[in-house]
Amino acid sequence: MKEKYKIAFVGNSALTMLNFRLGVMRSLSSEYDVTMITPQDCDVAVLSEYGIHYIAIDVDCKGMNPLRDMRLMRTLYSIYKEELFDFIFHYTIKPILYGSYAAGLLRCHHIAIETGLGYSFIRRNWLYYLSRMMHRYALRKADAIWFLNQDDCDAFVKWGIVNQERVHIIHGEGVNTDYFKSSERSSEYFCFLHCGRMLRSKGVALYVQAAERMKKEYPKVKFQLLGPLDSLNPDAITPKEMELWVRSGVVDYLGVTKDVRPYLEQCSCVVLPSYYMEGVPRSLMEAASMECPLIATDSVGCKDVVLDGINGLLCEKRSVSSLYHAMKKMVNLTAEERAQMGSNGRQLMLRKFDEKIVLHEYETILHHYLQGC
Repeated sequence: MKEKYKIAFVGNSALTMLNFRLGVMRSLSSEYDVTMITPQDCDVAVLSEYGIHYIAIDVDCKGMNPLRDMRLMRTLYSIYKEELFDFIFHYTIKPILYGSYAAGLLRCHHIAIETGLGYSFIRRNWLYYLSRMMHRYALRKADAIWFLNQDDCDAFVKWGIVNQERVHIIHGEGVNTDYFKSSERSSEYFCFLHCGRMLRSKGVALYVQAAERMKKEYPKVKFQLLGPLDSLNPDAITPKEMELWVRSGVVDYLGVTKDVRPYLEQCSCVVLPSYYMEGVPRSLMEAASMECPLIATDSVGCKDVVLDGINGLLCEKRSVSSLYHAMKKMVNLTAEERAQMGSNGRQLMLRKFDEKIVLHEYETILHHYLQGC
């Protein structure tokens, strides 16, 4: 048996990988030789503290240039051939497509983790059908395909991309419930918070429209937006739009932060009216872990975290009116009722979405394939 098996985590963003999977990589690094492979879009110095190796690559996340994508596949093939990884985990669409194909050619054990079907599966256009075809081809030799929710899994099986025997559900990517722990709501006023990337499909514009209606009845209620403006994404809210919203006095834009916890402590309710093809939204899990009541759409991923009337409220997709009524209902709940929702959310995170549960899934699959148990 090897002294240490070599495993790799491959994604389209170092920032995302560190935010979502550092806990898993850190835990596995005590038993395995771990490498992270991503574009370097942030400081990765923290990896060396845990003995995790790093290899930078170039991924054109939103581009449609087939030559650049073929270069990505050749790059990953060369890295995999040189490093001789024993197991590889692929995340997000392009690493999954081209990394899975490269790993399959080298007969390396690998798993694709579908973290949400995303932008290419929202509309039934040429991109939708191309993505289905490419996934079907790339995932033929994957040992398994993991999904964060049942809806995405059912869709892939229905479309014939994968068969039922190779799919597995993990409940989100886990939340560190020790880091995101319960806190007393400290705000002096009622405050809604939308937290995440400023994308239309994340419901940002719907949130602002509902806020405009709410302001007429509840002028003292505050509405906040926290998260990055992504000018390269065709689905993004533009800086000009954001400036107009802020100048109108309807919303406050808080920019970006490395630590969301102070903002969660200050807010009364976290809102995500998303119609994006979510996996399981990290922003909702973090908020629930800190005992925030939630409002989200009755859609893929969101409904896994928000249990209507238990730890939050669900509204209809793409409906400003439905969102407005959910927000109005939340404002009119008693402080005790909202506190109970928050407590229920915390218990759900501990029971179903704790990072320790997800880590066990990784340990089990690696033990199965690499140590023959």
